[in-house]
Amino acid sequence: MNKVKYLAFILLAALTLGFSACSGSDEPDKPKQEAPAVVSTSPENGSTTVEPGAISVTITYDKTITMTASDINKIQATGATISNVRTMSAALMLTATCAEEGQAVTITIPAGVIKNTDGVAAAAYSLNFTTKKTELPDPVAPDGHESAAQAVINMTPGWNLGNTLDSYGDWIGDHQEPYRYETAWGQPITDAHLMQAFKEKGFKGIRVPVTWYQHMDAQGNVDEAWMNRVQEIVDYVINQGMYCILNVHHDTGAHDAAWVVASSTLQLDRYAKLWTQIATRFQNYDQHLLFEGYNEMLNTAQQWNQPSNLSDLVYVNQHAAKFVEAVRATGGNNTYRNLIVSTYAAAHGTAVLNGLTIPTDPCGNQSHIAVEVHSYDPWDWLHVYNMTWTSECREVLKSMFRDLETYFISKGYPVIIGEYGTNGAGELTIDKNSTTEQKAEAGKQAGDMNRLCKRYGAASFYWMSLVDGPDRSEATFKWTMEQVADSIVNVYK
Repeated sequence: MNKVKYLAFILLAALTLGFSACSGSDEPDKPKQEAPAVVSTSPENGSTTVEPGAISVTITYDKTITMTASDINKIQATGATISNVRTMSAALMLTATCAEEGQAVTITIPAGVIKNTDGVAAAAYSLNFTTKKTELPDPVAPDGHESAAQAVINMTPGWNLGNTLDSYGDWIGDHQEPYRYETAWGQPITDAHLMQAFKEKGFKGIRVPVTWYQHMDAQGNVDEAWMNRVQEIVDYVINQGMYCILNVHHDTGAHDAAWVVASSTLQLDRYAKLWTQIATRFQNYDQHLLFEGYNEMLNTAQQWNQPSNLSDLVYVNQHAAKFVEAVRATGGNNTYRNLIVSTYAAAHGTAVLNGLTIPTDPCGNQSHIAVEVHSYDPWDWLHVYNMTWTSECREVLKSMFRDLETYFISKGYPVIIGEYGTNGAGELTIDKNSTTEQKAEAGKQAGDMNRLCKRYGAASFYWMSLVDGPDRSEATFKWTMEQVADSIVNVYK
């Protein structure tokens, strides 16, 4: 090959190689993403106010993450059990279940379990939080007498002697023999054996609802025979070593004869005279007897839950103050007796909770006052949830107790659930005529109610149907809904 041809060949080769090089991409290789890093958590790391129960946990990273099914079991927890572990976009989500208060919980995610979309592994991560511990009121009153907080703990679980001394009706007439009222609504004459049965089952308190107006004359004086019978039944309770709540019951409520109402002060003096008579009769009884000022006080429009005019709440507060004043003025053990005031309609919506003003106690401290509400929640759950007590039902109760803690318990006023049960719309309820399966659902409700009471230092009183009708009599006694009664007392064993 001559010299010219050789040089031309070299030049052509160089041009070819240069073209080939220029025709390729001049972009560098794309680097893999950095490892995912945690940017936030819910609950916050180090939180000490997490509500016990099924806790929703979310750990959010700074980029989309993945996790293989085989790595799920590598995520561990102490102080809780975890379930429902999954990823969604940049979040790792799971449920941590911890029912204990003040429990330290640690969720540990080992290195390599979480990866980015390129497979780059995240570092290990630990989330730490503590479940909330309810601060209960001081159980010791500064005057050395049993405080309302301690009494409330001592009296639960409880039951209502319903449809007995609280019965009323024009058809019965006024000032009749006590037994005519006591048996008017389908219950037998109450005997001491009934209270013994509750004591032996494990109950510690009995609420004795009493309606007074058909036993009062025009001057407000209570019939002696009626007062004697009330005292006799209170003694049945006290003699068993149980606590007794005595109240003014259907003198309030949704009926035309109600005279203790949240619409005026016209009857306040008559109301004070009634409580003066009750307190005087029982002034020598010890701390096992508590007085409840009024049951479910409504306005004259008989509106439940809350009045359309919230100014009516002022009248509830005036009755509460008059009640405390009247009882304290009788002296004796009433000077420091634990007393109970209730919200409008004994409801627990935030408006009525916020609207209740606790009376200033003439005894010199506020340690002898408790607050009562009633709860048939979730209202009408037998219809809504087809006779089944669900997790949604349980959450409604938990929400109620959180509100009660906010408004009362955290401020030193213990709470009593004076009535609870299955009652719903159209008088549908679980009772002696219900199936075993339905009674079991009522037992679940009662169990949840009492577990929450135990946690918050509250008391609860089941409405009536645990022993109903002829089952109450000594000769024919049996538990009408024993599995519900057992669900209640087993919480405290």
